Amino acid sequence: MFDVRTVESGACCEQERDSGDSAMSMTARRRRAFQRQACLLSVLAAFSLGLALGVFVPLIGISQAATKGAIVVDGSSSSSSSSSSSSSGGSLNLEPQPSLQALHHSAHQMPHFPTIDDIRSDEPTGPRGRYASVSFIAEEKLAGEGEVIFHPKLDAESLADRKLPSPSASIVEQMLAGSSKVAPAPQILERRESRASKLEDVDERENVEGVIRDGIYWGPSVERALPVGFDRRQSESWARYLREAEVERLEIGCGRMQNRLLVFRDGTRACARYRQNTDQIQGELFSFYLGQLLNLTNLAPSAASIIDPEARLWAAATEELAGAQWKPTKPVVITKWIGNLEPAGIPQPFRPLERHLNRFDVRNITEGLDRPRDGVRRLLLERLGPARDIPVGTPSSTTLPSATPPPEVLDRLVELAQWSDLIVFDYLIANLDRVVNNLYNFQWNADIMAAPAHNLARQTDSSLLVFLDNESGLLHGYRLLKKYEAYHGLLLDNLCVFRRSTVRALEALRDASVGQRLNALFERTTTAQIRDVLPPLPEKSVKILVDRIDRVLGQVQKCRETFADR
Repeated sequence: MFDVRTVESGACCEQERDSGDSAMSMTARRRRAFQRQACLLSVLAAFSLGLALGVFVPLIGISQAATKGAIVVDGSSSSSSSSSSSSSGGSLNLEPQPSLQALHHSAHQMPHFPTIDDIRSDEPTGPRGRYASVSFIAEEKLAGEGEVIFHPKLDAESLADRKLPSPSASIVEQMLAGSSKVAPAPQILERRESRASKLEDVDERENVEGVIRDGIYWGPSVERALPVGFDRRQSESWARYLREAEVERLEIGCGRMQNRLLVFRDGTRACARYRQNTDQIQGELFSFYLGQLLNLTNLAPSAASIIDPEARLWAAATEELAGAQWKPTKPVVITKWIGNLEPAGIPQPFRPLERHLNRFDVRNITEGLDRPRDGVRRLLLERLGPARDIPVGTPSSTTLPSATPPPEVLDRLVELAQWSDLIVFDYLIANLDRVVNNLYNFQWNADIMAAPAHNLARQTDSSLLVFLDNESGLLHGYRLLKKYEAYHGLLLDNLCVFRRSTVRALEALRDASVGQRLNALFERTTTAQIRDVLPPLPEKSVKILVDRIDRVLGQVQKCRETFADR
């Protein structure tokens, strides 16, 4: 029988269940709505607090700075503050803080490579002093933990008194130049003037006998310490040896896969450079000839030869020639093997973003001021402190070095002197495969400047830098000038110390026809068989070389006008 009460009770339970579900869903919706409102209110509160901190707090700081001024250390001296400074041990100069817009502009300014024009310009920050060719990715690193970055105010009078350049001086020199504004007593002034006159005498004597001569040339003490290297007589002796020598075997080695290490019957070894085209063979050979014209002794003796299995030179190694897949009648460059070589790194003055080398950088090296040491920091603290009564006989911390620097300093100067030749030489031939390789990859790897330079080695027994593998010079490198010229000029634009013999050789090449002299060396040191397959240096390359010689001599003239003694 159908029960009506059962149906009614089931309907009531269903109705109660629906009402309970609707109540629960309404509670959940209210909870979610409350959470959204709370989240929105917290975001609005955080935004309002940040807006208040970002707007009102700087305005309060600017108003306080405009009212009270900023305390900076002034390196200049004034007669009006002499009395107060003598009693307090120093004086303070009040200057307004720069605007936020100026601070923002300086903080986001692109990295700049200083050139010699920056030093000569009256406004170092103006357009005349900007180098607009290339900007690398700068990665600034702190020199050490706990160091204080100090930016003194330099003026023309203080720089003139201390004989330091305003933009080219290192940070240590700038700190020493404008470190304090202490007005000393008349007795101390008299003693300092006496000491300054003695320093000028030392400066004149150093100019004649020391590490720098005429402001832009390496001095006799450095020239005498340079390693002998390979002169023209050794090169001529090597060419004569190859005309009589016999190759016993070929071994894998000497760089690229197609090159071979030659072992002669008497045990002498050499590196042979083999290429499918003649451009790189010409580049290696004529770069060597240019080094001879510049009197550079850093290039190993080299000579050209022809692969001829019937010739005396190759007759005993015909099987090795076939195994190396060297084709007959192809030209090769045979370079004397140099032993005891180790990788050579880039010197410290050329590693950072603002790389340069001039007479003041050399003085920093001779005084040991180019490295942040504890002794230098103590020296700076003493200079920043109040003036003391210094006896006349006490040596000054800025005294120029003696005519003969200590051995460890002289070793660094000898390396830099060879690097000055390397920079000039690589710019002339537009070598892509040495320092330009490091400079180009610096935009991706900021530590590459601390890595060994490509195709550069040092003899362990003589500290001679050997300029290896110059095959990209004069031809291949000239074709890629549009892409790499900015990198070629980076080091040259900041070099202001040269070897006098190199500059004189460049002047002689400018007055004479460098193309004729190079081709004369080519004809004198090669046979007619070699000249049939290996052409002379193209006229287009000769014209580019002449322009680059003028460019180097123009840089020498700029340095002479800026740094030469007057």
